[in-house]
Amino acid sequence: MRIALCLCLLLFSGSSLAFGQIGHRMICQLAYEQLSPAQQNRVDALLTHTEFDQFPPACVWADRLRGQEAYDFARPHHYVNIRRDDDEVTMDHCPDYGCVLSAIKQHFAKLQQDSHSAKAAESLKFLSHFVGDLHQPLHVGYDFDRGGNDIGVIFMGEVRNLHGIWDTGILLQLGFQDYEASIQRLRSRLTEPQLAQWQQGEVLDWANESVVIVQQIYAEHVPGKPLDRSYALRHQETIETRLVQAAARLAWLLQQLWPEEN
Repeated sequence: MRIALCLCLLLFSGSSLAFGQIGHRMICQLAYEQLSPAQQNRVDALLTHTEFDQFPPACVWADRLRGQEAYDFARPHHYVNIRRDDDEVTMDHCPDYGCVLSAIKQHFAKLQQDSHSAKAAESLKFLSHFVGDLHQPLHVGYDFDRGGNDIGVIFMGEVRNLHGIWDTGILLQLGFQDYEASIQRLRSRLTEPQLAQWQQGEVLDWANESVVIVQQIYAEHVPGKPLDRSYALRHQETIETRLVQAAARLAWLLQQLWPEEN
């Protein structure tokens, strides 16, 4: 009874930060490293309009807007929901007020029109963050449980929700607190053949990769069964692949914005 009460309290009070600060920073650092010096200068110039002097921390900014009325419009832009019986996500799943799919397209288009102003800098921060969100599978999750936010689990002896495990729990169990060692491991995966494979398609293609993973997550989920470190290890390949795919694709989008500077 006490556990059930704790679950209810957590599920309805917790917030979700896709991949947490660690994951978003790593995605943007790895993306920045793939840019040419001239393209990096473009990013740096935009950051002069912000409070950030480096790209990785700027990529966490969109998660710090909660409670700021001026940015209420962006709250639903971190995710898109599908029905449990849907096999794929389409733009029809995106409400009129927007979702992560439309937000990525919107901010990319804004940067195509303007890549110098303070407004452009804001679009860069949103774009970089939402590309990361799209690759956290449960940000393309089911509507009935709000992308796993309403699925209570005990993970490593603590009451959590399924969404939070995929945001940060797995990363912490895989040792991502050691930033340098972890990013070096991820960096080694960004080979030319992998970049050629990942840097293609469009937002819907990348979102539907998340749908496939979500289906796998729910297929193996056993309600009430505690999860331990073996769960993190079992999904290490998946979550690390999503991180480097996000980095590769963010870099590709930025390279498309400034192709003459390759």
